[in-house]
Amino acid sequence: MHETEFNYREQVLNISCMLCTVYRGLFVYGLNAALYNELKDLRGIFEDGDEYPGDVALLEALDDENIKILLSAMYDIEECSESLMNLNNIQEGELNEALEDGWGSEYVPEYREVETADYYYWLNEVMGYTHLSVFNLLMLCYTLSTGMNDIPEDHIDLLYFPTDEAFTVLDTEDQNVKLLTDLALKLSETANDLCERL
Repeated sequence: MHETEFNYREQVLNISCMLCTVYRGLFVYGLNAALYNELKDLRGIFEDGDEYPGDVALLEALDDENIKILLSAMYDIEECSESLMNLNNIQEGELNEALEDGWGSEYVPEYREVETADYYYWLNEVMGYTHLSVFNLLMLCYTLSTGMNDIPEDHIDLLYFPTDEAFTVLDTEDQNVKLLTDLALKLSETANDLCERL
């Protein structure tokens, strides 16, 4: 969002862009993990700088339980995104135009090049990114709840995890906020599931 004055619909569009970005981020993390496990033969085919296939079917064909957990989160994001767009009459063209203008780009993970990257490295990265996405989602829900772009410091501390305390500062009667907080809970469970498996 580029304006300083709060615009509810623009914020919803911004959140839709954020969901697209997070979906893509989870895919990239999952693909990187798979390239050190079931898809390790593909790593030798591509040279540095080559772009890997972006089709989610690549991950869907794997047996890896961690990837299946990640895919479940991606499906939850996809479903929430479609509902959010339908609820707010956001057209595909409007979303794509906002994405092309860079909306949601602040949610793109910075991938660090490390020599010791392996399967567990990427799963740890996706777990951290999922937790960060939950925090960002709750922050955006706060803006929808209050109609303000700025969040007081004492409320930021409440929004790190989707807890009962966090929900006291969110308007879960708002359909959009309810939809998004439900997603935040699911994503938090995904991150916790991955954490328990590592």
